[in-house]
Amino acid sequence: MLWMGLFTATLYTVVQSQTYSNDELEKFLLDAIQGNDTYDDIDFGDSKQKPCEPFVTEMPDYKMTGRRISETKCLEYIWEMEKRDKEQQWGNRCRIYLVSQIKKGIFPEIYFIVNYSVIFGGRAALKGEFPHMGAVGWRSKSGSPEWLFKCGSTLISENFALTAGHCAILSLRHSRDIQSPKPEIIRFGVENIADDEFTINGNPTDVKIKRIIRHPSYAPPKKYFDIALIELESVVQFKDNLQPACLWPYSDISHLGTEATLTGWGYTEAGEQSTNLQTVVVDIIENSKCDSILKTFRNRNWDGFRETQLCAGKLVGGVDTCQGDSGGPLQIKVPLKTYGNMYQILGVTSFGIKCGQKNRPGVYTRVSSFIDWIEETVWGHQVQDTASETI
Repeated sequence: MLWMGLFTATLYTVVQSQTYSNDELEKFLLDAIQGNDTYDDIDFGDSKQKPCEPFVTEMPDYKMTGRRISETKCLEYIWEMEKRDKEQQWGNRCRIYLVSQIKKGIFPEIYFIVNYSVIFGGRAALKGEFPHMGAVGWRSKSGSPEWLFKCGSTLISENFALTAGHCAILSLRHSRDIQSPKPEIIRFGVENIADDEFTINGNPTDVKIKRIIRHPSYAPPKKYFDIALIELESVVQFKDNLQPACLWPYSDISHLGTEATLTGWGYTEAGEQSTNLQTVVVDIIENSKCDSILKTFRNRNWDGFRETQLCAGKLVGGVDTCQGDSGGPLQIKVPLKTYGNMYQILGVTSFGIKCGQKNRPGVYTRVSSFIDWIEETVWGHQVQDTASETI
């Protein structure tokens, strides 16, 4: 039963205008192995492209006048996700072809020259619901575990992640369990970030941090302009469980709905930091309403909401970001027509008043307010000459 379990994802493979579901694919392969050949009528001989030739396709040019570079990159990321899905479907088509030919006593040349795991193994199904999430890690003072993850981040390109400005440097007076105030790595590609879970959860992609670029107007302990970009030492290879998110570049979010999603490895209601990625849906709340609710918490470091900030949470309480969630995304999920979902990042987790309290929504840095700075820093010379949307 070597073939069992190869088709656990919800896939549909098209072979000469005939569509096979998971169950049908599995039945086909088992019938071929067990000698119950009921598929002799499938003929691949007239196909214009041989079933096991490498899947080749070229990315369209998404650049156009008036389109921001971040929007262009978003379309490229979506194209890459869909390409991986088509490659997996193409691999299933190749498997059907090989089994049908071998059953007839024909051993195609491709059977001998293509790596066995490529032909029969296929691509892994999408592991994570949020493949753009990265855990920002500091080297622990004790050495066990090696890394302590105290902030979240969002992968936005092959070598940049987005986080909060206050995640760039931590106070050793308040974080006595770390060796240095600056983080050294970002851990991508896993939902469980505990060192002892890799055998269950899969190996993570740990990438060293090259530098952290805080917004030039960020002046701690002030609570404004709380946004930073993390440049990685090496380029990240995109795959099913490691994929950048898109940036929402416009100040108007009224047509996106009234809810957004939070993700992070912060503290839970039990008072302990979670090693499993947590997610929750919150309400997007008008700044003016939040400003009134949080008026009593104004101080010299935060004198009220500005247009560069967003407000989100559940006013009834019980749902919120907490310590350890800083730098993570406030996002909306956009279902794709052909494959999976793409996330648009609206905000970066900045701060809150305690955690999960009634009438204590969280404050988030609005990404669209800093889109020019992000594009110039991340993509540099690729930035197109378009009108600024920065507030």
